[in-house]
Amino acid sequence: MGDTAGDPHCHGHILVVDDDVDTCRMLEWLLQRRGFFVHLAISGENALQVIEHSPVDLVLLDLMMPDMDGWETFQRIHARSNVPVLFLTAATSGEQAARALSLGAADYVRKPFHPAELIERIRCLLGHRQSDMQREQPARAAPRQPTKRPTVSVIIPTLNEAPNLPLLLPHLPMEWIAEVLLVDGCSTDNTISVARSLLPSIRVVLERKPGKGAAMQAGYRAAAGEILLVMDADGSNDPREIPRFVSALMEGSDFVKGSRFAPGGGTTDMPRYRQFGNRMFVHLVNLLFGAHFTDLCYGYHAFWRYCLDTICLDGFCGFEIDTALYLQALRSKLRITEVPSFEGSRFYGEGKLRTIPDGARVLRTIFAEAIARRKRSKTGEYIGFRGFPSGYRSA
Repeated sequence: MGDTAGDPHCHGHILVVDDDVDTCRMLEWLLQRRGFFVHLAISGENALQVIEHSPVDLVLLDLMMPDMDGWETFQRIHARSNVPVLFLTAATSGEQAARALSLGAADYVRKPFHPAELIERIRCLLGHRQSDMQREQPARAAPRQPTKRPTVSVIIPTLNEAPNLPLLLPHLPMEWIAEVLLVDGCSTDNTISVARSLLPSIRVVLERKPGKGAAMQAGYRAAAGEILLVMDADGSNDPREIPRFVSALMEGSDFVKGSRFAPGGGTTDMPRYRQFGNRMFVHLVNLLFGAHFTDLCYGYHAFWRYCLDTICLDGFCGFEIDTALYLQALRSKLRITEVPSFEGSRFYGEGKLRTIPDGARVLRTIFAEAIARRKRSKTGEYIGFRGFPSGYRSA
């Protein structure tokens, strides 16, 4: 393959360690297409030899290998080099993932994996590594003044999510975040104590009213940031996508919603029947509201605080609140942007979403908002550069 150390088009050197030759070749093809230089090793001993004699920026390591397994290989790599290691394995136990991260692994991805998700995680890890190396180098020029970013409040509704928080909170990009709010709906496990031990600066908001909608509204009221971002606590939302949402808002959007079906998005946590239902809802919303959404029933979103001036969420206490939020943003003619997002499977426990009852609530919300939109269009024209309806007054 040749030496690419000086190749400006090479995005990094990646070592793939897997005893399955077919998996190695598949990963080599995938990574080379994205501009990475790939080293292959079919055993732990082979991997140590590569690290000893070749430049390596990241290791993709299988867990289940004969002779020297992934755990021993990781420990021996860790003893000689600070290169980040991403476990890529068919082991599906959440305990394995927790062990890998507690030992110092950079990330843990289960097979079968989504190619786009793997590439995004690799780029994220290599970006952080490059930033760390630059900070370690002595300054050779006058530092540039950093661009001032708006304050961001991350709101995380929880209900008995203690096992999932160790796999979520350590990955929050805190350099982008001013505060993290955990809105707890009376958990009966040690969710709050686990959160505080992992992130001492976290703010805890207790909400006794049941439902995701009630928790989100409590978070909106308590947050102090200029940007409000909501994500799930079960591991299905990748916190490393937060800069993508914030950047889209800073580029001129009022409201940014994640989409699993936009180019670059994906999901491993959505059965076919739910995908079908979501697709029908998307078509219905696009038809009734003149929108161009690719996803609807997905709660990963961010918006500027001023958006709440034109949105009323009273009465939406369940999962339908995400739909109500997006449709009221449409009705208020806010500038909405979709960004690709990958939804993974929850780490531990069972989801609270109930397909039929919650789907029916979403459908009722769509029709109720469509009727409200028709009534508003009859009562006044949209005026002003922001497109607010006549008679509107900011709170």
